[in-house]
Amino acid sequence: MTPAVSVSGDIPLCRQRCPPPHPELLPHSCCLAPIHNHMEIDEFVGLTRRSSVLDALREGPLDRRDLQERVGVSRPTIHRQIRALEVDGLVVKRDGAFALTPVGELAAAEFARTFEVMDNVSALSKIVRWLPVSAFDFDFARLRDAEVALPHPNDPFAPNRRMLRRIHGADRIRMVTYTFLPEGDPAARRCFIEEHQSFEGVLDPTLFESLLADPAGATHLRDLLAHGSHIAVAPAPVPLILILADETVIIGAVDSGGSPRGLLVTDDDVVRTWAEDAVDAYLDEATQVTPESIGTRAVAADGGT
Repeated sequence: MTPAVSVSGDIPLCRQRCPPPHPELLPHSCCLAPIHNHMEIDEFVGLTRRSSVLDALREGPLDRRDLQERVGVSRPTIHRQIRALEVDGLVVKRDGAFALTPVGELAAAEFARTFEVMDNVSALSKIVRWLPVSAFDFDFARLRDAEVALPHPNDPFAPNRRMLRRIHGADRIRMVTYTFLPEGDPAARRCFIEEHQSFEGVLDPTLFESLLADPAGATHLRDLLAHGSHIAVAPAPVPLILILADETVIIGAVDSGGSPRGLLVTDDDVVRTWAEDAVDAYLDEATQVTPESIGTRAVAADGGT
């Protein structure tokens, strides 16, 4: 990287190495640009292309051949990349092997962090249209480190299973949802009943009616209540799937057809505070469900038989 240089006075030389202007003449506009330490775009792009070399050296020094194999480029390419990194002061050769300098170690770590964040940004972009963003009372950037679970062609219910694993390992569950864990799913019953987890949930009214219309669903609700769960029904449609599993926040992304599109999992303190407040607000407006109300409503849903 070629630093800017200056001549006597306050006028810097530009990258074109324009000669110093005559004191009585106006200098060229290109020579009036202030000196700065910001990396140029082309320099950053070049360093990004060489970041795989930095990443390969994070585990320790490598000779040229091993480094070439690790990075997976041709011999001339690895030679050019190493040379450029040496010029930039990021890589040094010692005892026949190449190693990161302290600045190189910093650059490698920062690139790794940036790529991880951008991977998450890419995953978030695939599900953001199905997230209840309008309900988020926090900066969306708080989700930069969130775990994103996406369905796959051969595993469309991967987000559901990820959610069940989180729920299964928690002691306390708080939930607001317009869809529900399968009533007959043994893992769901084991989570909420056999392990005596604390469960507090607000259900969408349409979801509640559909559960009552199914004998297995009504039985599942009774079992939850019998084991100390607190279930309530929202007065209006619920637009989100929000779960608190101990200190973890789970936000579901489901399309209009009910198919899972993804899942966000985060331990961010700000997001957790928002989630706790959101569940509390729904509970304040919801109607508590009792075993008696389930019995009455279930009979009505069954046509009174």
